[in-house]
Amino acid sequence: MTFSLRVTYCRIIILTILALMGWRQSRAQASGNLIINELMVNPNNVAALPSFEYIELYNNSGSTVNLASITLQINNNQTSLPTYFLAPQQYVILCSADAVDDFSRYGNAIAPSRWYALANTGATVRLLQQNTVIDQVSYRDSWYNSPSKRNGGWSLERINPDWLCDINLNWSATLSLTGGTPGKANTIFNKRHKPDLQLINYEMDNNRLTLEFNIDASYWTDVTTPIFEIQDFDTARSFEVTDNKVVLIFSKMLEERTLYSLRVRSLTLCNIPLEEQLFSLFYQPTVSTKDILISEILFNPKEGGVDFVEIYNNSNLPINIQGFTLGNRVVTHDFYLLQPQQYLALTTNKRVLLQQYPNAFADNILEVAALPPYPNQQGIVTLFDNKNQLIDSIYYNANMHGELMQNVKGISLERRSFQDIKFYSASTLAGGATPGYQNSTATLNIPQNRIYLASKTMSPDGDGFEDELQLLYELVEPNYLITAEIYNDKGVLVKRLAHLHHAGTHGQLQWDGKDQYGNHCKQGHYICTVQIFNTDGKAQQFKQPFVLINSLTRH
Repeated sequence: MTFSLRVTYCRIIILTILALMGWRQSRAQASGNLIINELMVNPNNVAALPSFEYIELYNNSGSTVNLASITLQINNNQTSLPTYFLAPQQYVILCSADAVDDFSRYGNAIAPSRWYALANTGATVRLLQQNTVIDQVSYRDSWYNSPSKRNGGWSLERINPDWLCDINLNWSATLSLTGGTPGKANTIFNKRHKPDLQLINYEMDNNRLTLEFNIDASYWTDVTTPIFEIQDFDTARSFEVTDNKVVLIFSKMLEERTLYSLRVRSLTLCNIPLEEQLFSLFYQPTVSTKDILISEILFNPKEGGVDFVEIYNNSNLPINIQGFTLGNRVVTHDFYLLQPQQYLALTTNKRVLLQQYPNAFADNILEVAALPPYPNQQGIVTLFDNKNQLIDSIYYNANMHGELMQNVKGISLERRSFQDIKFYSASTLAGGATPGYQNSTATLNIPQNRIYLASKTMSPDGDGFEDELQLLYELVEPNYLITAEIYNDKGVLVKRLAHLHHAGTHGQLQWDGKDQYGNHCKQGHYICTVQIFNTDGKAQQFKQPFVLINSLTRH
């Protein structure tokens, strides 16, 4: 054999080996090694990047990949990729032919045989190999998790490249000030990021438990290995996946009004093993209309404040509000047991609500992801259970505030009684709202107004006994204005406790023994005077003497 023939023969062998290597490498993609890593679908107003769409691919394997074996599909349109050997842990930018030069300065950039435009929302991008999908992303503009970034100029980035699921939990808007990270690691890259599995709904029926998670059961990598166990009760003897729901069968019967703890072990989602999961379950009878009532609404908050809706358990049984909705907004995906006669204020910012209403009961405030928009003039508040059954609804109007209320900003409307649907402005003495506790305008069912002192003596000496004078009142109607003042035995005004405040139906005022200027008052006799009047012309005066003793003032 001549030298030239030997060289030719060797070249043929080498090319054959390379071709086989390419075939093996491309076949490896079926395990998800080549992934869609970043999408720029709406480059309008992009900060610093070229104003073109792009798709970034990432080789998440240990072998070089020949892209010639890959087909790119955008919705129903397919286009082929050119021959390009993508090394392990490297990126390549796919873009239109007109944009290749602009993106080349950011990294490897190539153009498919044809570029199909990417919709701003509601589109699917796939990578196929021999008609087998090796990666897929069906994105929506809600994946940005940012109302401003969804308007354009920002890319969507993948968080964990090891996830093999096409779900929004693994995507979010880039944090890069340039608008994206083509050709380099994502700003939100995190290989420790795991699926956040949440139980969004469940049903109990005798010995059957049907579970619905926020991640469809179709994403479970292995449905044969998970172990489902209710603590101190039973381990599921079998389970099946039907319509993306998991149905567990137990040997024992599940009991009503019983709190259970479900433990899930050995569960693999999106190709990632999860740690042990624990979910609370409460087997309750069907929730009836009016079992939970809308108790209070703040729709016109203070400057820098937030809306809130307060609900009240009007039944004699605890109720799990998991999966309940205000309008179309889920109250909570987590287990939350609302106790009988418990108030619960729902708001998007608990910290701000507590700052603006210091008397709020913090334990009865639940921070939610979102509330429906409640206009300042009028609107409707609706509460549905987890089966989309209407539990309560209230129409509100700004005119429902009291006639004497001059400024309603930051003032809530409170339900007066759980036997009817009358609402009235919250007392300004209570701070304008009562999130998490009894409404200031609650109907008391008393025959006449009562205004009285808790004690006829006070001793502000810091010993914890009668350190403050307590003035208490109970009124038949909430439409009274109240003025309360302290005078000394010579008839001189010492302290004004309230002046033309909206009283509600009940409340209290305190005097700490100091005058208008913050000075401690002398021991002696004083008089507390109260005046109340309403728009119906009803007025009432109250005078009660009392004694201040053991004052901190020296004589």
